[in-house]
Amino acid sequence: MKTWFMITAAALSLAACTPSVVEKLPYYKMPVVQGMPLDADAVMSLQTGMTREQVELTLGKPLLRPAFRDNQWVYDYAITHGGKIKEKRDLTVYFNGDRVARISGSALDYAREAILKKHNSIQK
Repeated sequence: MKTWFMITAAALSLAACTPSVVEKLPYYKMPVVQGMPLDADAVMSLQTGMTREQVELTLGKPLLRPAFRDNQWVYDYAITHGGKIKEKRDLTVYFNGDRVARISGSALDYAREAILKKHNSIQK
């Protein structure tokens, strides 16, 4: 009887550690924030022709400055929860010499939507 109880207890405790059980535990999934959230107003204030210093004053230092591509700065932001990406935005600023040549990334669309929501909530 004692042996059977020990085997059952060991089997149940091992079963509790399976990924499917652990995945359902809310306290196990901590949100992980990577990068720096970009302010919508700051993103929308970027313009071609700005200097590198102006971009850095507006957005801050970029998360990535590729070693072999000195002509672009990459700003990434992501929130993962339980190993799954919940929110992700990126912004790449391309330079021609010391001046901004073009800007691309999903952060532009997010900034437009955020400003539109803010503008609509002020009017109500």
